[in-house]
Amino acid sequence: MNLTIDISNEEFDGIVDDSGDFIPTIFLGFPSDIRGTYEFELINTVINIYDFQDQIQKQGFHIKDDSLFVFGKMKVQIEKVKGADFKIIEGSSPEAREQYLSWPYTIDKGDIVCKSGGKLSFLDNCYVALMIVTESKPKITLTFDITETVPFDFMNGTSIEQAKLKKNEYKQIISHGKLFDFTFFKDHFGSGRVAIKNEELNKS
Repeated sequence: MNLTIDISNEEFDGIVDDSGDFIPTIFLGFPSDIRGTYEFELINTVINIYDFQDQIQKQGFHIKDDSLFVFGKMKVQIEKVKGADFKIIEGSSPEAREQYLSWPYTIDKGDIVCKSGGKLSFLDNCYVALMIVTESKPKITLTFDITETVPFDFMNGTSIEQAKLKKNEYKQIISHGKLFDFTFFKDHFGSGRVAIKNEELNKS
């Protein structure tokens, strides 16, 4: 039951709220060239849907609420991207360490900045802030499963508590992985790169 909302004519961080009671987890790609279409995913995100009722109803959904807490994955697609600046923050203040990653761009009158951020999905205790630069009038869409949302009202304590109960506690698996286990690799691949036997899965 996926819903797609086109937010092209709105400020990104006015619709996708990464502040307040929830810090989303973000799933990023790091291409050599970010220009064109860029996609990433967020979980635990509040989105404001008040101005998109026509789009929502045309897709067969009837939602009376002004905002939703999306605890499932929300896909973000941004077109006409020119470049971006990422700031990665490791740890907490005052000992926090900051690193920067940039895809070069030139600002022209009418360009748009899409601001987002969240906890990095693949590094523990790291937060990333994104500034994505697009040409004027970009196409920006949000897609998520409506069954993975709950109504949200930041002025209502009960609503906030209900969202907290649904919050997705995403944990990256901290492991060296099977393929860096020399014994496992040799047993299943020998000295090559094609598996020579099935992996026996644990059966409960």
